Amino acid sequence: MSSSFSHRPVAVAGILGVLLNVAAVAALGPVPHTYAPGNVALWQAETVASPGHSTLSAWCFTVGLVLLAAFAAGLANACSAALRPWALVGAVLFGGGALLDAAGTLAPIAVLRVSADAGEALLQLTLLLDAAFNGLLGLGLLAFAVAQSPEDGWPRWLRWLAAVAGLASLPVVLQFHSDAFARLLAVSGPLWLAWTLASCAALWRRA
Repeated sequence: MSSSFSHRPVAVAGILGVLLNVAAVAALGPVPHTYAPGNVALWQAETVASPGHSTLSAWCFTVGLVLLAAFAAGLANACSAALRPWALVGAVLFGGGALLDAAGTLAPIAVLRVSADAGEALLQLTLLLDAAFNGLLGLGLLAFAVAQSPEDGWPRWLRWLAAVAGLASLPVVLQFHSDAFARLLAVSGPLWLAWTLASCAALWRRA
């Protein structure tokens, strides 16, 4: 592990990423059918009816996801040289998925300016990119579960939390096809957000 590199900017990026994602979800109170594959038409109608909330949520999601990509890259740098290949794989999967998702989370703003058919297509794309993010996130977390070795100073429970959050996120890749899988976000979301905050706390202490 690098002792000369301050990890606190990475921790700040992770914390802000989590907070912005939570804020994005909170802003969607008037849009309860967001990311529901069985109700995309209703999601579109709610988006158009609540342009302010939809716009605020979209920007919070996008900026938060980019910050999480930065966090994933920095976290890989904080892992030991021996396990850094696993960490780099985790960072590319997690961070790449986050950037992919960030490109789609702005689509609800475009929905406010296009025809109904085009708007529904944009939301379908947004849903597909979010599903891809959750699948890539799950794989990335499993890679970080290997890289965050207790012998390297990471808490042992943090490795297990990464593994559990990763396994819980993998089925959400099917959210594009089924509301049942989309509802699994209620379980996987808090788990990976908790792992991110816990990893940020560990990074802050070792800075």
